[in-house]
Amino acid sequence: MDNPKENRTFDHFPAESQCPICGDGEDGACVLVGIQGTQSDGNIEAVPVHLSCLANPKRYLYNRNVNVIYVVCSDVKRGD
Repeated sequence: MDNPKENRTFDHFPAESQCPICGDGEDGACVLVGIQGTQSDGNIEAVPVHLSCLANPKRYLYNRNVNVIYVVCSDVKRGD
């Protein structure tokens, strides 16, 4: 990667993983998204997220108070 801050995309979703947005583990292009609060020594834990879920603007909300755009995730039970 030319830019270490750039997220790398993958062609296949990891087996036995669930996208935190849709709750599905269907195969497809994905990106690893860092988990807030898990940073340590330049590393961060991450979860795979479908690119198609991130590309759905109906799931986005903007919080003016903290100047953050966020994605509304599905209400599914996850293993964490």
